[in-house]
Amino acid sequence: MKKLLISLFVGVLTLGLFAGNVSAVVNPVTPSTNDINRTNGWAHVDQVSKGVSTTDLQFISTRAFYSCFEYRADNESNTVAGVNPNANITDGRWTQVCVNNSQVTKTIHANEFVDVRMVYGAETDERFDWTRFDVLYPRTAAITAPTAGQDVYGLVNFTAYLNDKDVDPIQWAVREGTCNAVASANVFGNVTGVSDVATIDTSDLSNQTFSFTGDMSAMTPGMYCFIYNPTEDSGESNIRETVEFNLLKPPVGPPTEMSQCKKDGWMTFDNPFFKNQGDCVSFVQSSPKAIGNKTK
Repeated sequence: MKKLLISLFVGVLTLGLFAGNVSAVVNPVTPSTNDINRTNGWAHVDQVSKGVSTTDLQFISTRAFYSCFEYRADNESNTVAGVNPNANITDGRWTQVCVNNSQVTKTIHANEFVDVRMVYGAETDERFDWTRFDVLYPRTAAITAPTAGQDVYGLVNFTAYLNDKDVDPIQWAVREGTCNAVASANVFGNVTGVSDVATIDTSDLSNQTFSFTGDMSAMTPGMYCFIYNPTEDSGESNIRETVEFNLLKPPVGPPTEMSQCKKDGWMTFDNPFFKNQGDCVSFVQSSPKAIGNKTK
């Protein structure tokens, strides 16, 4: 293998099974990259799966001599005591995987990413510096109001929170009759057909709070759905929280004048519920807030 061959591949990007890995820049000690090695059919590593805080990496040797890969999680300190087998590498040593004309798949856990390099074994032309493979960040979120199946009316509070490593835009909606993306069902939100502004506090990334109060007093009673959907960045797990709740007709009452109890008017109140006209009149007469009564 000639170093001239390597120079022909500098700047060529060949993606593995998963996009998003970041190859190191070539230098005299590590004159290749993982992507160049893959293109050339040399020793390399592939990311074969990516989950929340975990990834499966496949370490591949294509010829009959050992190629040794070191790996570390989240830029951790040295995991192996002693100096690196490559005397030109002075930052220490990490756990290794050595393969000889074969391949090995390892599951590695990390909060954000795993780095892999190959600085000894193989041929010197193949060596590459730290190359990053992201995992999905363990974001969490929840809707805190309304609760599932809650009966509401009038002014309704919508609240939620997000635990994330950064600030993401929030898509949200309140829909009539469905949680699905049906534009005609949107009654509140920042999606198609609605442009409401919620209050979002991102001062604490582990507890980014969302709040919005909507007046639903004139809306048709029935099932509604609150959807809370923080935008997914590269390397983050997807979140879409939904909760279904019931909108009730606002209660009528209480009466403030005895005339409101007459001519079957007592039957229109459900706050409180009256048994007959006399029950309604008695309520008004005993209420300090009724018109004509003295405040106690």
